[in-house]
Amino acid sequence: MLKSINIGTSGLIGFSKELETISNNVANLNTPGFKGANSQFAALFSAGGDSAGAGAGKTGTHSGSGLGTLPTMVDFTQGPINQTTSDLDVAIDGNGFFVLHDEAGNTTYTRDGRFNFNNDGILTNAAGDRVQQLTAEGTLKDITLEGSRINAALPSTSIKLGGSLSVGESPKVVSGINVIDSVGATRALSVEFKNNGAVTPGSWLVTIKDGTATVGSGEVRFVEGKLDPARSSVSFNYAPAGAARMPMVLTLNAGMTVLPTGLANISTPTVDGYGQGALSKVTFDRGGKMVISYSNGQTNTSQQLALAQVNTATDLDQVGGNTFKSTNSQAVKLGVAGEDGSAISAKSVEGSNVDLSKAFSAIIVTQRGYQASSELISTANEMLDTLMRMKG
Repeated sequence: MLKSINIGTSGLIGFSKELETISNNVANLNTPGFKGANSQFAALFSAGGDSAGAGAGKTGTHSGSGLGTLPTMVDFTQGPINQTTSDLDVAIDGNGFFVLHDEAGNTTYTRDGRFNFNNDGILTNAAGDRVQQLTAEGTLKDITLEGSRINAALPSTSIKLGGSLSVGESPKVVSGINVIDSVGATRALSVEFKNNGAVTPGSWLVTIKDGTATVGSGEVRFVEGKLDPARSSVSFNYAPAGAARMPMVLTLNAGMTVLPTGLANISTPTVDGYGQGALSKVTFDRGGKMVISYSNGQTNTSQQLALAQVNTATDLDQVGGNTFKSTNSQAVKLGVAGEDGSAISAKSVEGSNVDLSKAFSAIIVTQRGYQASSELISTANEMLDTLMRMKG
């Protein structure tokens, strides 16, 4: 009878543990990146054989000793990916974990991609752990806005023009050509084309001006109305006031022509370079690269989220806050999105992978199991009480 009571008690302990696991799963139903757990059990048997009823030469069977409760196993299946309104929210579509460093430098892993920048411009999770990037050298480093809040100006080096000139419209002036100087300021230049065919057939003199000051000059040529590729550009050094000297090239597009009569038709100038830009937006692309956008139309994608791949789920232990630590550093492989088919979904978070309908079913089974184990103990106790009252 005492053994039956012990067996029933092991059932109560096991079902209580399972209810704890289910309760934790249900409580985190709406926790982003949460991974549910499953209780694990094993049957216990007595070390010796129970030979009662066994015939001669037959091996006795092992009698059951109850239920053994094993450590819970985390279910790492992917949860649903839900859209959000935050540019810094990210979800992993596929395998892998984001890599975090806490204040002490300890490494943890998570599927919860709700990130933000702290006051120092470092990307962190809600607990303040720093999100890691994978550098070109294969090392981990904080993702940060340091040195990236301003996009420096790039001086112009090239002006390109196309369309057509006309002998009937000479000189032809193209004004409002905006170039960027070495300090990021915009300067307006003009280009004058003057037919020089009376001196050299097909020749046009080119003069580049800043206001009324000539900053460059040269010659381009046409052969039978078509541009001569060997004489299609003018190089000059532009030295605007308060800025460094800028070597520049004015180039005519290959299809440019000269009309014998009528008006010239010059296309809108194409000028390289850009002014200084301020940070306007930060988000992530499918490859996990942080895309910093600037007011001057430029972007910076020099930092990329690190993703950790783990051999098996048993190599990770939960440490709270939707994070895990590795129990075997050799089992963790660092990489980036796309290397194993995974991708990053921007403005999204991964939801909990808890299935509520399955949890409710498990609650019912657990409750019935607990009641049955309790009834076993009560019955065994009654039988033991009956035995103790027997009079010889």
